[in-house]
Amino acid sequence: MADKIQTFLWTGIDKKGKRVGGKNRAPELKDAQAELAKQGITIISIQQKKDFNISIGGPPKIKSKSILLFTRYLSTMLFAGLPILQALDIIAQDQDNVAMQSFVVELRNNIASGKTLAESFAEHPEIFGDLYCSLIKAGEKSGTLDKILKRLANYLERSESLRGKIKKALVYPAAIITISLLVSSIMLIFVVPKFQEMFKSFGAELPLFTRMVVHLSNFMTHYWWLLLIIIVGGIWGLKVAIRKSAKFRYALDSMSLRIYIIGPILKKGIIARYTRTLSTTLESGMPINEAMDSMKNVMGNIIYANAVETIRQDVVSGHQFSTSMAATNLFPNMVVQMISVGEASGSLAEMLNKVADYYEEEVNNIVDGLSSLLEPLIMVLLGVIIGGLVIAMYLPIFKMGSLF
Repeated sequence: MADKIQTFLWTGIDKKGKRVGGKNRAPELKDAQAELAKQGITIISIQQKKDFNISIGGPPKIKSKSILLFTRYLSTMLFAGLPILQALDIIAQDQDNVAMQSFVVELRNNIASGKTLAESFAEHPEIFGDLYCSLIKAGEKSGTLDKILKRLANYLERSESLRGKIKKALVYPAAIITISLLVSSIMLIFVVPKFQEMFKSFGAELPLFTRMVVHLSNFMTHYWWLLLIIIVGGIWGLKVAIRKSAKFRYALDSMSLRIYIIGPILKKGIIARYTRTLSTTLESGMPINEAMDSMKNVMGNIIYANAVETIRQDVVSGHQFSTSMAATNLFPNMVVQMISVGEASGSLAEMLNKVADYYEEEVNNIVDGLSSLLEPLIMVLLGVIIGGLVIAMYLPIFKMGSLF
């Protein structure tokens, strides 16, 4: 008998002829089957639960896009009048991702055994955050689960789009700079030494610029392993510091908001995410204090996450929402004024949506403009780096030619 206890997902028919499902823990499949037989359950299907997560390096990942599609599919099927168990059966059969399929089967079995959808989602906090679970719980209580799922799907689509735009603004220049450094390193390690052997036969002193490049090439050739250790160690140390040190994370987030061009993009993206998330929760019927309590983990920046908690505490204490936002000094006056108007007119969720639309469009325009601006700058950067190395190598040849 195996020593390791395994989890098996099953569906079957009980003594009353009712279709049921759930999870059993047993050392082997035959033990799980025997336990179900003792309970008088006729097994329809039973399979071992596969472990999955969304962390880097784990076995099959469930990406945010998969969660978006799952939410959209489930919303559409419930709107069409399908029972939730049947809807989940269809979604499970349509999954190519093994991890996602395993999750949907587990979800279906949990609901069949009497658990609510929110309780089932809450068992996987690494996939579904507090915000998602709170909205689902509100939808189940109010009997508007299909509408809540539709709002959630719309919210996730906008969030994915905004995240993609911000990523594009950050990744594109970083990728070009990385390629430039890689090409330069290849030239310094493999090309420059060939020229250096030729220069030895000249018998004359090399130009200063050429000597600097040669010295850099010698360093790269002999100590490339040291640079590699420094780079890998630096990246690993940065990840550890971000994960374990709140002070370091705060300093890093604060610095990122002050970076030229990048800072404004991040700020506008955070404000768009903040207002869109809050409007979605308010439209779903959640009280504002509960909504803001669930929002802290979706801000993407510890400074704004702390501000959200401060605003929540002020609102609970009886302060006006827009006044509390203004006190943080993190939101533009226009945002505060529009939210103040929304509060006064009783259309806060609608006004928050308008603010989110505006800032999402702002991010989109900045990213498009930044891409157009960066292309010539990147060409200049590549020209300076590669051209500089070429000039450094040919300067001695030009100098020798001038002597004849």
